[in-house]
Amino acid sequence: MALIEAQDLKKTYKIGTIDVPALKGVSFKIEYGEFVAIMGPSGSGKSTLMNLIGCLDRPTGGKYILDGFDASKLSDAARAEVRNRKIGFVFQSFNLLPKMSAFKNAMLPMMYSTGPKDAKKVREALKSVGLEHRMHHTPMQLSGGEQQRVAVARSLVNDPPVVLGDEPTGNLDSTTGVEIMAIFQHLNNEGKTVIIVTHEPDIAQHAKRILRFRDGLLESDEAVEEQLIAVPKPKD
Repeated sequence: MALIEAQDLKKTYKIGTIDVPALKGVSFKIEYGEFVAIMGPSGSGKSTLMNLIGCLDRPTGGKYILDGFDASKLSDAARAEVRNRKIGFVFQSFNLLPKMSAFKNAMLPMMYSTGPKDAKKVREALKSVGLEHRMHHTPMQLSGGEQQRVAVARSLVNDPPVVLGDEPTGNLDSTTGVEIMAIFQHLNNEGKTVIIVTHEPDIAQHAKRILRFRDGLLESDEAVEEQLIAVPKPKD
């Protein structure tokens, strides 16, 4: 069984009296442990697809199967529960709460979960991204790269099967972007399924497979022949 399966997935938005199709029927599978980049120009449907994969929205046609669950017709409350347990999100703009420490920001998914609030798991997640010495700092005391590391740690605390990155390097310089991709590759090597949405070809080359979208359709699905291995530059 695949971790993710899209079956003739469609999404149409209604603007006034006009129907605007964003996804026109796409089908694909993502297996456990893959590292997939989703690419496409503006208006291609990649952001719509990310919202469906992340259970942030509901398709208007077709099916979306996530880890054995048909997420296509779940209620809003049920989708929120699936999001919290199955998907770790990393956003372009970090989305950290400014008055909370890195530790408390990373712990947030646990606060919205019915499971135990395990401080040890939070510390381990921050340690895994190299921030164990900065966990009591607020976002204003952290660099952009450090803030994104907190966001990655936050995505891991509930141990979801999927880590989903929406332009995760978009607000970072190229050197810091490589550092974040190194973390994603490490997570993938440890067995996490990683899916990133990006418009940057060099970032996509860090994945092992690229899905390219255009005009709401899946244009190509190809393995990355020469995966770029992210090697962070040593600190001065």
